[in-house]
Amino acid sequence: MEHIIGINNLSKHFGSGETHVAALSDVSLEVRQGEIFGIIGLSGAGKSTLVRCMNLLERPTEGKVLFHGSDLTHLKEKELRLQRRKISMIFQSFNLLDQRTSLDNICFPLELAGVGKKEARKRAMELLETVGLPDKANAYPVQLSGGQKQRIAIARALASDPEVLLCDEATSALDPKTTRSILQLLQQINKERGITVIIITHDMSVIEQICHRVAILDHGCVAEIGEVESVFSNPKSKAGRRLVSPKTENIPLSTWEGHVARIAFNGNASADPIIASVAMELGIKLSILGADTRNVDGKAFGTMLVSLPEDITQLRKVMDYLNSFEGVTAEEVQ
Repeated sequence: MEHIIGINNLSKHFGSGETHVAALSDVSLEVRQGEIFGIIGLSGAGKSTLVRCMNLLERPTEGKVLFHGSDLTHLKEKELRLQRRKISMIFQSFNLLDQRTSLDNICFPLELAGVGKKEARKRAMELLETVGLPDKANAYPVQLSGGQKQRIAIARALASDPEVLLCDEATSALDPKTTRSILQLLQQINKERGITVIIITHDMSVIEQICHRVAILDHGCVAEIGEVESVFSNPKSKAGRRLVSPKTENIPLSTWEGHVARIAFNGNASADPIIASVAMELGIKLSILGADTRNVDGKAFGTMLVSLPEDITQLRKVMDYLNSFEGVTAEEVQ
């Protein structure tokens, strides 16, 4: 699949001397055309800085930002403005103009692009239909709920007919029910219009609900990247495990003297029968030191820490047995 956005060895520094901060360090990733791509990390990981570098609202200190293979950092200001119309952005705080109605907020980018008033209003009404708020055309932002404001912001972002939609914590100010409805709208836009959606969030459930692939940021670096199911079922990085399974990642293994295994479940197996079957089939009992799993329709997702036998022969037998199950990955971590 063609890559629509490429980030190559990108770094972003702020300040100098004692105030110097490296917000991003040597970040590289590629976003495929037409996918919903998630970028997740804890506060301070560099997520918002990265997404603002994608359309050069923040100019990187080093590295390249490629859009259809063209490096945006080499474009002159006029050329850059034209390309930015193809990379729209929605924000956590909505950024609507309080003195304008919903219709006029959506018309605003069209006016800047030189579209005639009649054509702009026609286009804006069509977009109000798309986001499900045709009856709010004459409402001002103060008269709208948080979810309605975000829908108007999405309509405004679509006004320039973009190829990419950047969503910077777009649902973090919304309640769970409203969040689900906004995510469903983004899925609909992605499917029906073929727009590539990039979602920046600290919320795993947002990534799980709609993203195809995810990159985990940690202290300004990419810790890992891959298909959502693969990364969330068996994260390879410490940052990934800390996000996906905080209950098991934070267990101090130094307090346990014996061997320990981490078992990752990706939904193809149920946790309880596997642990029980080790005792029944091998005659070896395992102690569960910690678990961060969730059961969905009888299938387990997440990770578990278990004790292993001291006898190396028995230990290997247990590890081979656990790894024989489809959808289960076991590795010795101590």
